[in-house]
Amino acid sequence: MMKLISCYVTGFGGLENYEYDFKEGLNVVLEENGWGKTSFCVFIKAMFYGLEYKKGSKSFTERKHYIPWDGTVCGGNLTFEKDHKRYRIERTFGQREKEDTFQLIDVSTGRISEDYSANIGEEIFEVDRDSFEKSVFAPQTGMKTSMTDSLNAKIGDLSAAKDDMNNFDAAIAKIEAKKKEYSQTSQVNPGKLVLVKKEISECREKVEALPVKMEAYDLQGKLLETKTERLQKLKVDRLGIQEKIAIQSKREQEIGAFRAKQENLKKNKEELAALDDFFANGIPEMEEIADVQEKQNSLHGIRGRLETVMEQLPSKADEGKLNELFRNYEVTEDQLDEWDGVASRMKDLRVQGEHNQMPEEEKAKLAELKYYFAKKVPTEEELLTAADQVTSLVRADAEMSVKEKRYHTLLAEKEVMDKSNKSNEKGRGVVLLLFLLGLVCIAGGVVFSLYIKDAISPILATGFSVAGVILELFAFIHMLHRRTQSTTQRQGLDGQIDDAYDELEESKLAREEIADYCKKFLEGYLVTPTENMQDMIREIQEKTLLYKQLLKEEKKYNDLNSENLEELSELQLSLYTGLSHYASVYNMDLYKDGNEIDLLHRLRHDFRTYKEYLENKKIKKELKEQRDFLEEEIGGFLGRFSPIEGEENQLNGIEHNLRTYQRLSVLVENLEKELATEKEIADFPKEEISIEQLQAMQQETEAESELLSEQLVRDNEDFNRMSEEIEICENAKERLNVLLEEEMAIQEKIDIYDASVKYLQQAKDNFLSKYMGPLRKGLRRYLSMIYDDKDSVLLAKNFSLDMDLRVHYNFLGSTKEEGFLSAGYQDLVSFCSRLALIDALYQEEKPLLILDDPFTDLDQGKITEALSLLKEISNDRQVLYFTCHESRMV
Repeated sequence: MMKLISCYVTGFGGLENYEYDFKEGLNVVLEENGWGKTSFCVFIKAMFYGLEYKKGSKSFTERKHYIPWDGTVCGGNLTFEKDHKRYRIERTFGQREKEDTFQLIDVSTGRISEDYSANIGEEIFEVDRDSFEKSVFAPQTGMKTSMTDSLNAKIGDLSAAKDDMNNFDAAIAKIEAKKKEYSQTSQVNPGKLVLVKKEISECREKVEALPVKMEAYDLQGKLLETKTERLQKLKVDRLGIQEKIAIQSKREQEIGAFRAKQENLKKNKEELAALDDFFANGIPEMEEIADVQEKQNSLHGIRGRLETVMEQLPSKADEGKLNELFRNYEVTEDQLDEWDGVASRMKDLRVQGEHNQMPEEEKAKLAELKYYFAKKVPTEEELLTAADQVTSLVRADAEMSVKEKRYHTLLAEKEVMDKSNKSNEKGRGVVLLLFLLGLVCIAGGVVFSLYIKDAISPILATGFSVAGVILELFAFIHMLHRRTQSTTQRQGLDGQIDDAYDELEESKLAREEIADYCKKFLEGYLVTPTENMQDMIREIQEKTLLYKQLLKEEKKYNDLNSENLEELSELQLSLYTGLSHYASVYNMDLYKDGNEIDLLHRLRHDFRTYKEYLENKKIKKELKEQRDFLEEEIGGFLGRFSPIEGEENQLNGIEHNLRTYQRLSVLVENLEKELATEKEIADFPKEEISIEQLQAMQQETEAESELLSEQLVRDNEDFNRMSEEIEICENAKERLNVLLEEEMAIQEKIDIYDASVKYLQQAKDNFLSKYMGPLRKGLRRYLSMIYDDKDSVLLAKNFSLDMDLRVHYNFLGSTKEEGFLSAGYQDLVSFCSRLALIDALYQEEKPLLILDDPFTDLDQGKITEALSLLKEISNDRQVLYFTCHESRMV
């Protein structure tokens, strides 16, 4: 007998790190909704059968449902006992089946066992996953069961025929699929029989249409023959018309050419008469026209040159200025070159003078220092003395600072001593206290000696008196010592303070003398005031040294410039004297502006302009004389002819008229000769039919030929198409006989498939009918255990099962399906039919039973009856019962 021992859930649905120990008999798990009861049930099933995986499936499978969302490992282990041997199944599950793991451990040895494979569920329970869910495993919403091939094989104990039984539905499906290949009527994928019948119908239509098509084919052939003959006749007629048109066109062209020559002759004679008037004064030769043309070209060139020369001549104002400059004051290029040399030398001397000038920065610095030393320039001795005095002043400041510090230190010591003496008033209090104590002791001695008369009074009087005297002496001595010590110290400190004060005053007087000397020295210069006199003395020293250096530089530049100034003055006087007339004309002041180079540039430019002016004036005179001569020659020739309107160049017009006159003379002569020889052409007789009529006849013939050609093309296409259709119909006649034989063969195959399915189903039903008795008997037995015939309406004997495990009920002679029962009755009957199925499946030993809250739809009375039955059957098997409510607890 197989039984569960324990389990550990690593992660499965809502369960995580959960352990459970099973016991024999009834195991009840009472937990609220959402705890994971269904997950626990499916976990046990998955340990035996794994989790189903369908590649590419989008449905919500158990694998998708129970793999933890947080990535926790899905799986665990289950320990069970079988044939007195304990095993532990260990499984994990991934997103895909290839990621799953499985191993079976022999608990006693701890080693991997090969007694069972990964299909351990089928090997132990001898049914597949689907059959397990329809028998041993009862989910919450699946109490009803049904028959499968695997259950059929298990019930009949047909271990030898198990594969055949399991493949029964597959065999039926294959036969039906094969039959569909022939008989299916779908428009998308029709069967072979449908296709054959369709093709038979099409072939019959073609065979029936064959006689009609043959008749139409003959008529079309005759029509083609008639139209072809007509087209040939039209071609012959068109050639005849074309020949007539060619002959008549040639004649009309000759007549037209003769008349055109007559018109040209008349027109040319009219033009020739007009030209005779134009050349009334004589017809010139072409050489004469060419000579005049050459003169005209020359005249055009002379006019252009004259215009250019006129443009180059200066204006009246410029002409007057040039005459003023040079008419009475001759100058040459050599003279100008000499003046340019002098001006260039003067420029060089000025540049040298500028280069020999002291730099502007040094000039500015020298001017600044002259102002700085306006009162006096210090000697080296004065500077050394002032530097020594400043050093002494610094030393005096240091000594005075030390003495002043010592003086203030002594004053601070005196102040501390005075404070110390005041603080010593506490010591005076001690002295006063000693005086008082002494007086008290003396008073005590007097009291004991005068007023108290006993044995020890004298002793006490003496003791007090002596003590008082000692205390008084001690107080006096202490006071005297303190006063002497304080006086001595104060006197010594006062002497030190007086000496320090005298020394400080002496230092101040000495410093004032040195400071007065330094101030008087610095007042003579514009020195930058600072707190440090050493810096001011150093500034005077540096500026004195720089001032002397700059004065030397100034003297050096002045010596260099004196020689250049003498040469510059001589050259300036000579040049300015020679240029005085031109400077006056240009309104330039050479002595004031020193712009002789500008004047010379301007003078050289004007001199060249003056020379060009004189040359152009001479050329202008010569060109005018040539122009006047050519204009007279050309005018005499052109005067022989009338002016030609619209012609700018009259000479070109005369030449054109001459050439036209010569051409027309030759042309008229030739035309007169041609017309004399072709005079008979004008006497040709006229044709009866004109070319236009012949062309119209030709167009009609061509149009009819074109139409016939198009019709023949279409008719030939129709004729060929008819021939093809007749051939198709004849082929269809032969194909029809083949298809009829094929139709009969296909129908025979379909009949064989139908008979096969029928006989297989009958064989299965006959084979399984003998095993339904135990199932029906078991159903009634379990129903009797619940009802015990207490319900007069629903008697156990009236319930039955068919071969698909569907429950039926016989009521008043009529068989009703279980759907007529209430939901509660249906669950109870299904529960009993499932128990009967399990008994039939496992006759030798009872397997475990897993129930996932199956009684949710029952009322309390039926729940009690169902739980009583559940308790009864748990005596001989292990039962796992899950519920969420105490009302359904056993």
